[in-house]
Amino acid sequence: MKKGNLFKRGLAVLLMGMVVAGLFVGCGAKSDTKVDTESGDLGSYEIRISAANSESHPQTLGLYAMKEYVEKESNGKLTISVFSNGQLGDEDVSLEQVQAGTLEMATASIAPVATFQKKFFALDIPFLFDTYEEAWMVMDSSVGIDLLDSLDEVGLKGLAYMENGFRHITTDNKEVKALKDLEGLKIRTMNSPMHIKNFQALDSNPTPVPFSELYMAMSQNIVNGQENPIANIWDVNMYEVQSYVSLTGHIYDAMPLVTNLKWWNELPPQYQTIIQKGAILGQNYSRFCNYEREDILKAKLEEKGMTVVEVSKEAKDEMRAASQDVVADAVKKEVGEETISNFLNGIENVKKDIVKGIQ
Repeated sequence: MKKGNLFKRGLAVLLMGMVVAGLFVGCGAKSDTKVDTESGDLGSYEIRISAANSESHPQTLGLYAMKEYVEKESNGKLTISVFSNGQLGDEDVSLEQVQAGTLEMATASIAPVATFQKKFFALDIPFLFDTYEEAWMVMDSSVGIDLLDSLDEVGLKGLAYMENGFRHITTDNKEVKALKDLEGLKIRTMNSPMHIKNFQALDSNPTPVPFSELYMAMSQNIVNGQENPIANIWDVNMYEVQSYVSLTGHIYDAMPLVTNLKWWNELPPQYQTIIQKGAILGQNYSRFCNYEREDILKAKLEEKGMTVVEVSKEAKDEMRAASQDVVADAVKKEVGEETISNFLNGIENVKKDIVKGIQ
């Protein structure tokens, strides 16, 4: 399917999602009118959101879409300030601040979120999804919502999944087209036990490096490769220190938007409705921004001198066979076999729904 066609369909899905959100978070609220905030004094709230990525990153664009909706629908009683580029601290620090109640909201990649709620390790299992459609449907299904709801257990409230995208491998000295090309590769990963285990299973040498130090680590040859979504690869000018982008798509990296649970529970229900609907709008906007421009960014990376390497299905299957079960077993030990089995079954059910009626 052409991306333009998917985008048109996505806009329709986005609008439908707004209606569904209205039904889900506020059955008594009309989806086609502003929530009435003038019939009584509900107070005013300032909401700060920490984002690690740049202002032009899909995640951040989604937050700005949320900001516009929330401020308009609340008649200015809810105001949102988005702090991009890690101005309020890196993802781990921001999540700690939200949990402590000193910051209202933050977004973060799955790996940092998993340090607070281990159930999110499920999304660090490699090669779970082949397409964005599969990933989105799973995140919006009961298993994805259950993960967000599980954040209640650690004093956080999960609102939506902003977009980061599929993670791919970049290298400075060789193409990665097959499993054998990963042998001995000194590759930067996030400080995540499951990411490290994944690349160990792929015979690489994973080295955790903070994202803020990644460019310097690559320029000084501390590592010879790294893995990130296309948007991040472009954002931090990796084309200056890396030669190849290998489209492995080994992990789909959503970015949960979280708030402090106590703060959330003390909000007027009408404000909760507005914020939840705005978060879903921002989620869908960030997804389609990312999807529609990935091919454009790949072309721009090539213009900057990088080689974009297509990785065959057979090569991905070989990588999957080497690492998926290893990581899945490690996740089961951390979270419990039943939880992960239910999650993996949920993915299979989504995949079955996708092909229903076209066989």
